[in-house]
Amino acid sequence: MSSIEKAFDIIERNKHLADFCDPIPPSEVAKAEHMLDVHFPKSYAKFIKSYGAGDIGGLELYGIIEALEKDGHGPPNGVWLTQDSRKIANLPHEFIVIADTGYGPHYVLDTSQMDDSGECPVYMWDVGNQKEKIADSFGDFLYEELKNNEELE
Repeated sequence: MSSIEKAFDIIERNKHLADFCDPIPPSEVAKAEHMLDVHFPKSYAKFIKSYGAGDIGGLELYGIIEALEKDGHGPPNGVWLTQDSRKIANLPHEFIVIADTGYGPHYVLDTSQMDDSGECPVYMWDVGNQKEKIADSFGDFLYEELKNNEELE
């Protein structure tokens, strides 16, 4: 079982602690990739197609909410937040904001490091281009965050 599938299993067992948007059709995912001029890694695209965006056990995950034209400004709209961070905070173009640490930095996907399996690493990124590698993929990041959350079964 892949790390993203293990993460989905934890989400499904803990739906009572989760608040996710609706699944997002592939056409909206493709539109978001076009708007950001990047390709989403496979595990992140699978998350968006399955859950859109939302939170579980205090972890807010940014993605797509409803149709892109209807999305509000601010989290958990990852497309808007990524575009805004590019303008305001000089977020590198190849980064996608996926979550907030809760104390300033963001978790980002570095799409410039896409591997042969269609995955890229997750970094903790802060203004000034300071970054620290957190996981090898979105699936690994999500699984580790959920597995280590004491609120979740």
